[in-house]
Amino acid sequence: MAETTLFRTILCPVDFSAHSRQALNYAALLVKRLRGKLIVIFVEDPLLVAAAAVAYADTQLIEKSRAELRRFVERTIAPYGVTIASVTLDVVMGRPHEEIARTAKRLKCDLIIVGAHGATGANKMMLGSTTHRVLRSSPLPVLAVPPVKGRAKRPARTWPGKWALAPIDLSSRARTDATAAAVAARELGTQLRLVHIVEPIAELPWLEVDATRRNQQQERRALAFLSRVKEGLAWAVADTVVQAGRPGTAIAAIASQNDVGLVVMTRRRGQGLFGPRQGSISYQVLVDARTPVLALPSDPQWLRRAVALRPRNVI
Repeated sequence: MAETTLFRTILCPVDFSAHSRQALNYAALLVKRLRGKLIVIFVEDPLLVAAAAVAYADTQLIEKSRAELRRFVERTIAPYGVTIASVTLDVVMGRPHEEIARTAKRLKCDLIIVGAHGATGANKMMLGSTTHRVLRSSPLPVLAVPPVKGRAKRPARTWPGKWALAPIDLSSRARTDATAAAVAARELGTQLRLVHIVEPIAELPWLEVDATRRNQQQERRALAFLSRVKEGLAWAVADTVVQAGRPGTAIAAIASQNDVGLVVMTRRRGQGLFGPRQGSISYQVLVDARTPVLALPSDPQWLRRAVALRPRNVI
C-alpha cells in the first residue's frame, strides 16, 4: 500500500470510557499502519474542576488527570506496537467539541477519531452530543467509531477489510465526493462500493403519476450515473449499489453486512441525500449499523487536496 499523505496526524479525544478506548484502538491501529503521529486529549469539565478544586489545587488536579491519561493511553496502544513516548498527550479545560476543534487546528491534525455512546433521540443530547457536534462542525475528516457493549474490542489488524461503502447523491458534486472517498479507501487498504439510495415516490390515488414506473426510472438513472463514476475510479471503486428506501435506514442496512468494514460519507449541508443537518445521517448510520463512519468534510480546499492525491496515471 502506498504511503499515506492524507491522514498524517491523528487526534483522538478520550474520556476514559469503553467507547473512547475503542476509538483509541482504531487510532493506534491506523497510526502504526500509516506511520502517522498520534495526539490524545482529555477535556476537563470546568464545573467538575471547580468542585474538585476544594480538595485539590488546580495544578494538582491537572497533573492527576495527566497521569491517569498516560496510563489509559499506554495500556491501550501497547498491543499495536505504538510507544507512549511517540504520543502527544494533553489535558485541557472547556466544552469538549470546542476544545477538540481548537486542538485539531492548533496541532494541524488531519483526522479526528471519536467514539460514540450510541444514544439516539432525547438521550443523544446528553450522551452523544460531542460526537454528533464534531460530525456536524469539524472542517476535518472524522472517523466515528460505533458504541461498544461491555469491554472495548480491538479491531482486526486488517480493518476495514474487503469493502467500504460510499453513499453519494446525483448532483454535480458527486464525482468529487466519490473521488475523495476513493482516495481515503485506497489509503486505508480497502475497495469502495458506491451506493445511492432512491427515496420512493408514494402511490397517491388523486395524483395521476405512475409511481412504480417513476421509481424504476429513477433507479435505472442512478445506476447508469454510478457506473459512469465508477469507470473513472477503477483504481479504487469495484462495485455499485442502487437501492430504494430512506437514506439513513437503507445505508445502515447495507453497512451491516459482514464484509463491510467502513462507511465513507461526505458531510454536506442543505437538502438531498444527507439532509439539512450536516452529520445527522452519518450519526444515524454509525449507531444503527454499528459500523465505523469516516465523515469527510465538504470544504472545497480539503476536497481539492484529497482529489489531488488520486493516482497520477488516471484522469
